[in-house]
This record gives sequence, C-alpha cells and structure tokens, in this order.
Amino acid sequence: MVGLLDYDYLQSTSTSIIIPNLEIMKLATYYKTEENQFCRLLTLEEQELDTYEKIYFFSETGKKLLVPEQFLRANNVIFGGSAFTNGKYIPFDNEIIDYTIPRIAVYKEFLKQKYNEGIKTKTISHALDDTYYRNYAGKNRLPIPPIIPKKRVYLFDRDFFYPDWQYTIEKISYRKPSGIYRIHPIICNKLSQFFDVRAQSKIARSNEIILDLEVPTDEISYMIKHFKNQFLADIVLNSKVYIPLKSKWITKDKYYKELIYTLNLLYSFWANNIPIRIYLVEPKIGVQNPLYELEKAISQWTALDQHKKKSDKTLIDRMGNKKILKDQYTMITTAYPEADTLFKQSYNELVKRGYWRI
Repeated sequence: MVGLLDYDYLQSTSTSIIIPNLEIMKLATYYKTEENQFCRLLTLEEQELDTYEKIYFFSETGKKLLVPEQFLRANNVIFGGSAFTNGKYIPFDNEIIDYTIPRIAVYKEFLKQKYNEGIKTKTISHALDDTYYRNYAGKNRLPIPPIIPKKRVYLFDRDFFYPDWQYTIEKISYRKPSGIYRIHPIICNKLSQFFDVRAQSKIARSNEIILDLEVPTDEISYMIKHFKNQFLADIVLNSKVYIPLKSKWITKDKYYKELIYTLNLLYSFWANNIPIRIYLVEPKIGVQNPLYELEKAISQWTALDQHKKKSDKTLIDRMGNKKILKDQYTMITTAYPEADTLFKQSYNELVKRGYWRI
C-alpha cells in the first residue's frame, strides 16, 4: 500500500479554492494502473507510517510548511514538490510517472469530507472538473492532458517563459477553457513579457504577476512616463501586479538598499496613480532576512483594495506600536537616515502630489 500526503490541500479552508497536487494525482494513477497497488491519501495526524510500503509527502507552494515529527523520522517517506527543493521541480526517476495523466479519483473521499465541512458544491465541482498541468519535467515537454471546455486549467510550472510558452497557451486556449490559472506568480524580467501575457485573453487577470525589472534608478521616471497609459489600463486596485522584495541577500546592507530602492520604485508608480503592490519572496531554507517582519508588513500595506482607508495610511501608521517592526525600522533608518521619509508617504498623498523625486 502506498500513502500519499498533499500538504497544501490539507491547508485549504471553507473559503479557499481547492487545488489538488498534480504529482499526487499522477502517483495515484500510476500505482493503480501500472503496479496494481492501492493508494490512500493521508492526513498530518497519521501515526502508523510503517504499514505503508512508501509514503509520498508533497507540497508545491510551501505555505506554512511544517512537517510533523513522525514523517521526518520515518524511513519510508519521500518528500517531493518544489517547496522541498528551493523552488525547482525535480522529475521522478521513473519518467513514466511524469507522463501519466493525472486523475482526481484519489481525492474523492477527501472532497466529500470537505463538502461535509461546509465547502460549497460549486467549489467541489471545480476541483473535480478542472485540469492540472505541468508543462515541463526537467527538459522533457509533457503532453497537454484532456481539458473540459469552459472549465479552468491550472499550470504548475514555477517558470512561465519557456521558449514555447505562447505555443502552449495557444494549444490550451484552442480547447476553450474558462481561463488559465497559475499556482505560482508569473515573473516578468522584461516589460514586453508583461504586455505579452496581458495580450493572452485566456490567461486569467487574477493571476499574480511580479515585475522583476531591475530598472536603474535614473531611468525609473522615464519608464513609467513612457508606459503610463498601458500601466493605467492594466493595473487597478484589485490587480495582483507586484514588484518584488527578494529575501536572498547575505549582508544586512544589501537588504537595506533593496528596500530603499523598492519603495522608491513603488512611490514612482503610486505618484502616477498606478496601484502596484510589493511581493515579499519567502526566504529560501537557511536564509535569514533581517527585515522580514517589516517587509511582510509593507507588502500587506500595499494591498490597497482590501481596505479603502489604507490609501491614507503611511508605513509609520502601519507599524503602530509593534516592537519588532519599530526595531527593524530603526535598523534601516540608523544605517540610512534619509530613508526615514519613505515611511511617511501614503498612496492618496502621492496621487494628489502627482510626482515622486528619487
């Protein structure tokens, strides 16, 4: 018997979209059809782990990832999914598994349980009928699975801009899904990539897009002025378009400089009434971000659509009396006193002023 654990699925709530793990579905289909073995979905409370020949513990997003001790101690547990590999998908040694068509059947009992917990019938129906697809396993391009017209397609690749990405989108769009959704944000290193994505009508507007552009400071104003009309047409209060804070540096000074640059870039957009947000990239395993709590609060503060009053709030307002935020604010303003003014701006004030001088 083979045990399968979908960590991300177990974190779903009565209000969240249920997205089953693609590789868990492939494993269940493979073991049933190719090896005639019974597969069972497990919970985090499972204790009798030695009754299983193998247990696959998978997480794709890694949100709130905390592996129970009994799974860490067990010798028969195989951890998989990009949450365990610093964002890189590692194909199966047996490539037949990657080529297997994913089937939702292994989730049906859990979906019944979710229904009994109060999740809407429509949400359950979507989980059963939507299509889940990983475009590449290593260098191998995988075939597009069957797609039910007017149902959603979820793409699992972390990378989006493969050389043939437009061909893939066209092939999926030809099968008339209701929309194409991403498990992970679309990271654009060029503005042309952003506008190319927006030109694809089947790519859902609700997908998260990160503009990782690294524009030189003296060119920011020119870029925004040149593309202002396109930005205004594409980025509104509820758009999930971001600029990143990367949490990847070695020294504190690098973190200070990145935050200063990013806030200057943010305010340049805001001064032109373009409500772009900040996306805090979670640190990789072993990386310590000295400004993590402050940057997390900043990213939440930039989600202006959640509370209308937030448009009048500055970062000083957002910090309140929280000691850890105040301490991290003091760290950066002690090192760079001129950064203090960055914490005293609001969206509405910048829009009213109409400019931001870096």
